[in-house]
Amino acid sequence: MFKFFNLQGNNKTIYSLTFAIIILGVVFRFYNLNYDNLWFDETFTFWVTDPNISFNETFLRLKATESIPFLYYFLIKICNNIFGYEAEVGRYFSAIIGLLSIFSLGYLSKKISNDKSFLFITCIVSLNIYLIIYSQEMRVYILTFFLTTLSLIFFFSTYQEKNKKIFSLNNILFLFSTILLILSHPFTIIILASIIILLLYDYLFLKKINIKITLSILFLSIFTFAFLMHYFSYATVSIGWLKQPDLKFYTNFYFSKFFGSRIMGLIHLFILIFLIIKSKKIIKNDNRLFLCVIIIILSYLIPLAYGYIFKPIIFPRYIIFVLVPIFLLLSSLIFKIERSDYKNGIIILLITLNLLNHFSESTLKQFFSERSFHKPRFEKALQIIDQSNFNNASFYTENTSTGQKDFINVVLSNYANSLIKKNKFNVNLVEGDLKNFDRKNIWNICLNIGGCSKPLKNFKISKEIYFAGGLKLNLWEKINEN
Repeated sequence: MFKFFNLQGNNKTIYSLTFAIIILGVVFRFYNLNYDNLWFDETFTFWVTDPNISFNETFLRLKATESIPFLYYFLIKICNNIFGYEAEVGRYFSAIIGLLSIFSLGYLSKKISNDKSFLFITCIVSLNIYLIIYSQEMRVYILTFFLTTLSLIFFFSTYQEKNKKIFSLNNILFLFSTILLILSHPFTIIILASIIILLLYDYLFLKKINIKITLSILFLSIFTFAFLMHYFSYATVSIGWLKQPDLKFYTNFYFSKFFGSRIMGLIHLFILIFLIIKSKKIIKNDNRLFLCVIIIILSYLIPLAYGYIFKPIIFPRYIIFVLVPIFLLLSSLIFKIERSDYKNGIIILLITLNLLNHFSESTLKQFFSERSFHKPRFEKALQIIDQSNFNNASFYTENTSTGQKDFINVVLSNYANSLIKKNKFNVNLVEGDLKNFDRKNIWNICLNIGGCSKPLKNFKISKEIYFAGGLKLNLWEKINEN
């Protein structure tokens, strides 16, 4: 059996299986992409990226509601300009980026190891449930993952160049991709910090200095410092729900999230730690693998330390880029194992487990049974309103009506209006203060985050309908004042 799965050989069956798994990964990313309506965070992305407003207005909306740099939003806005202002456009953009990530990480693996490990990493990335989830969301995280692979591809290419010209193509692409990476998410400064540590190690312990890379890093450091000063001047949105990880976190380091379940996470974490310990000499002599270890350590250490000193900032999707070095180390070090039966056994185990994991996920179950809804069913709520005797509705919240900077009503109404237009619903959305609303009945659509607002004093709840994803529909009836 192991001979059949011998990735060291030129086995056409292995290439065929790899191709089949890639196709499966593509299907998982695109099939039923828009089955669920937008999640709460996605509705903000949709609102910010409205192509009917100026780029300056887009930036003002971003400043007011988000804590992520502008790159992803401007890219989605451009797509909305080209393909139309539909929620599906942003999700397809993420899915395409998720697809490209499969091949970019495979190519990065090929740059590191001159063996068939790129086939293995391509299979694992194609099947990874965490990357599939974020390839189906209109949020920045899969773009950050993809740009991390590009930055490292061009860094390793420049790092190994014998050409001493400062402005080589690889170096220019490294600068460009890393700038985009920094502009995608603030946590990606960890990648830059890791590269700086690697260069310091080269200089202090190996007495080696790469002028080309050093000058590039100096430029990137200046750019990053200037950008962060600008970014922190407007990134004032508080993330109050974040909490510092408890002791349980230190038993899996988010691997349970990254790989779909606690048992899957523990298996991958145990194998990774085992391989790092067993291959420490190999890692020490290969700066590319050494950089992967540095990135992993800093990706946890810096956010955790900041959280203990100031306020919590770490969350799995914020460090999604840590999966890049994790996958690289797993694939590269597995192929360093000398005994072929051990090596092939681990390869088969991980691919099989990642494939079987989908039998408990909607990615595969949706082909055999009706898929359940996990995100708020805005469209279903609007359909019920359309078919009722009352067509007025609102996303009223108490904070909005009291003048606080709460954009929930505006943001959700913007998304709902797109659904109304798409489905030709006869629904009239009433925005803002409802104190002067003079009709007898109005539907209130509530996304139950932190509790729903109570009816106004002159209204009572006459009907309640609950939906998946924390959505509640209330029919408010005006009290007879006589």
